[in-house]
Amino acid sequence: MKKFIVIGVLLLLTMAIFVPFQERLSVECLSKEEKTLFVKLPEDLTFSIEYTHSIHLSEVQEFYKISGNEITQHALLYEDTSIGMPSDAVGDEVFSRTEDGKYLISNMERSFPYIDLQIGRVVANHRLEIGKSEYELSGFFGKGEFVRFQWKRASLFAQWKGVTVDGKR
Repeated sequence: MKKFIVIGVLLLLTMAIFVPFQERLSVECLSKEEKTLFVKLPEDLTFSIEYTHSIHLSEVQEFYKISGNEITQHALLYEDTSIGMPSDAVGDEVFSRTEDGKYLISNMERSFPYIDLQIGRVVANHRLEIGKSEYELSGFFGKGEFVRFQWKRASLFAQWKGVTVDGKR
């Protein structure tokens, strides 16, 4: 009888460690073998990616939320409509100016199964913002690396192997 209890406990412990049951935003390096970054999002499942535009050197902020298993861009905030930035909204999107003169496209519903990004080498300084915390992506992966943002389930073991960001560190 003790043997079955021990086997049952070991089986449950193994499942708890190796079965992916926690949903996290994963940021995985695609260009070389690196640790995966697992990010716990706030209750509203939102985050943003901020960077400096390489041509006109102004700040850009892209706002995302998790919808089902997809990442949905719902807003874009930027300072300049010149090269590489939109000068108007499309469809049901709303184009406006903020009080501090920035351009805002809201009501965006652009969904993606994942987002691939190359971390800037010189100017961009890509940052991941979750709530009031901000994380420089080059500090985790290095400049010029290709990373993939994806919403997925992660096991405790996978999180221990990677780097977990929960906003408490």
